[in-house]
Amino acid sequence: MKYKILIIVMFFICVFTLSKVHAEVNGLTLLGKVIYLDAGHGGKDSGAVSNQFLEKDMNLILVKKLEQKLGSKGAIVYLTRDGDYDLAPKNYAVRKRPDLTKRAQLINNAKSDMYISIHLNSDTNPAWKGLQIFYTTKNKENEEIAKVMYDTLKNNISNIKENKKDNSYFMYKQITRPGILIEAGFISNPNDNYLLRQESYQDKLTDLIAKGVENYFNK
Repeated sequence: MKYKILIIVMFFICVFTLSKVHAEVNGLTLLGKVIYLDAGHGGKDSGAVSNQFLEKDMNLILVKKLEQKLGSKGAIVYLTRDGDYDLAPKNYAVRKRPDLTKRAQLINNAKSDMYISIHLNSDTNPAWKGLQIFYTTKNKENEEIAKVMYDTLKNNISNIKENKKDNSYFMYKQITRPGILIEAGFISNPNDNYLLRQESYQDKLTDLIAKGVENYFNK
């Protein structure tokens, strides 16, 4: 009897190993991973604005590119929004908190392996620039995700800033699943603004973020 059990165990080990090798050979390094992407703002909430350049639009552009790249690696990808709208109930006059609460609920309820929220920064001083990763201590994996993502980006993105711990924004304090917030640049900085408008930079940035996700799960 014990030999039959051993044979069955060895069979499943072989199947798992071969499946993993086959997936990696075909580039499906994120096979089965559930990733929730959150494009910040939407609808009446445009986010930061600079010369008719709206944060909500760029957030969605980056998220949709990232969705395609993660999906091509085998990930199951969900979006909190895939168009120009917020997530608050239609009859709510004050929409911000209900919108953020709904986003957090979606991410938690999906039991996602990782979430990535995309935003742009802004400041009255146009000299402020750079991409920055924020994370909370709500989940023990958040710091590691932020570190792996930073290490992936830093050699290829010249304007990256040091990670910021203890993201205190309302939405992220409600999320229990592992993940990070990426502020992809300062919309108020002329150079960041210019780069974010370029499709070549959008593709480079989302390629690197997808690689960071891959590095984290395969570390």
